[in-house]
Amino acid sequence: MFTSQTLSEIENSIIRGHPQLTEEKLVGTLKLGKLMKDGEEEVVWRDFVRNFWKIIDEVNRLTPYAQDILLSLLAEGTVKYYDSVTTISKYCLYATINPQDVGTFELSEPFLDRFGISIPISMPASHDLQLILTGKDEKYSGYDELIQVPKILTIEELMGVWYYVNKIPLETEVNNYIHAIIREFTLCERVDKGNTENLKPSTGLCSGCHFNTDLNICNKIDSILSVRVAKDLLRYSKALAWLLGLEKIDINIVNTIAPYVISHRVAYTREIDKAPYWGNKYGFSKHVLTLIQKNFRTRSPLYQIVGRFRDGNPNTGDITELKKHQKNDLIVKFDLVPFVSDINNKTYSSLAQNIQNSANINDIETLAQIRNDLVKNIDFPNRADLINWCNRELYKQTVTDFIFKYQYHDDIWADIAAEFHNLDEPLKESFKKMQTKQIRTEDMLIEINVTGIQEDSIVHMQISGGSEALKLRGILEKLDYIEKEV
Repeated sequence: MFTSQTLSEIENSIIRGHPQLTEEKLVGTLKLGKLMKDGEEEVVWRDFVRNFWKIIDEVNRLTPYAQDILLSLLAEGTVKYYDSVTTISKYCLYATINPQDVGTFELSEPFLDRFGISIPISMPASHDLQLILTGKDEKYSGYDELIQVPKILTIEELMGVWYYVNKIPLETEVNNYIHAIIREFTLCERVDKGNTENLKPSTGLCSGCHFNTDLNICNKIDSILSVRVAKDLLRYSKALAWLLGLEKIDINIVNTIAPYVISHRVAYTREIDKAPYWGNKYGFSKHVLTLIQKNFRTRSPLYQIVGRFRDGNPNTGDITELKKHQKNDLIVKFDLVPFVSDINNKTYSSLAQNIQNSANINDIETLAQIRNDLVKNIDFPNRADLINWCNRELYKQTVTDFIFKYQYHDDIWADIAAEFHNLDEPLKESFKKMQTKQIRTEDMLIEINVTGIQEDSIVHMQISGGSEALKLRGILEKLDYIEKEV
């Protein structure tokens, strides 16, 4: 594994799928002595639950019952057994899956949707088999851990990598493209695919529809993609960009990673079984993404129109131009036109221009006030987007990154809590264990990334917001044991 654990340690982190797995074998058991003597239920959590690295071998040999038990771990990072709940905020989980045969079970869509990425593994080619056959036979000589399980990085280093990956900025074009992928897989002119069980393209839904063409996506897909897919597309695109040493994501990065994020989560029509794909979901996904990218490029001028409306500065004739395309583009019809129609008024335009003007002159007080007013005004059109816009501008103008060693966390906690009493308990909780945690007040956002709890472990702290963020930044800049990251 990545962090140079021994094979025996890795073995303790593995669940080997079989139909007889029970809740006790998966997540934990009760301490029987205490239960029998004192009548108290004390849970002893399994190594699989407690360890950072988790592996499920032959996951499709888990029964639907066992899949449901693991669902809360995959979905929320929590595991419950009797009245005890444990939270696993940071972990890596891998699962292997074998072809369907006797003794395997169908994996439910919600269960599959919790896995962020899937990688197909084919049989080794001739030259790979040659290396395998000429190597040592582990049945006779055992494993050489120094060679076969090399150390690449520690968990603390990985936590640091995740922190820097998350800081890679998201460009508007990439944001729109990820939305386009999700919506192309979801939209249908006739029904809401997410709430329709029997009506699907494969059962004749598309018959006679003018969108039923080779260049459209909706007629090739029976299921939809969840919001989790959008988040995973962004997350793994950032990771790939970081790995390649890029400072930002582009559409090509998203398209490279997308087949591996999408393929295991989607049900295609029988078109996938035809040449040249012959059931290859990854190959067919790449084909679908090529069509989506082509549609996106064609739609590009329309996103610019929407951007002008969002900024409060539309041109005369923009909405007419947008409506021309709604007959042949589902995203334009169901997303862009309704959105523009909702914000096409003087009240919205005036506020959007006020945000832009305040951002241009670095007026963080006005930006913070606009944001706080919008939080209270739940009926304002496009309210969430405007709040996010204010937060982005405040972030750009006030964001500051600090780094320090864990041994100083008590001092930093005390220095901050002395000035901001409301942060006392949240800071205490944030420094307790290896985790990434956000602390939000009305005027400030603090993100703390604790890579470990040893004295030399690195802690990252990012501050952004309004005047309170600037005040906190001033406090931290005076401390000798904390450094500002550039």
